[in-house]
Amino acid sequence: MLILIVVVVAVFIGMRSERARQAHQMWGSYKARIATMRGLRMKETMNALFGICALVLVVIMVTGIGG
Repeated sequence: MLILIVVVVAVFIGMRSERARQAHQMWGSYKARIATMRGLRMKETMNALFGICALVLVVIMVTGIGG
């Protein structure tokens, strides 16, 4: 009977530790995905900002505004 209790407790602890490992792995994957998305959004924002600045400079040069 004692062996059965020990086996049940060992299986329970093993299942819990596996679930914890999976949760930790999923959290790490989620953080990496968020960091990648954040970097991609920053890159797209900077590209858009540079494009707008270039467009404004071209309009200023073509129309002669500001000088």
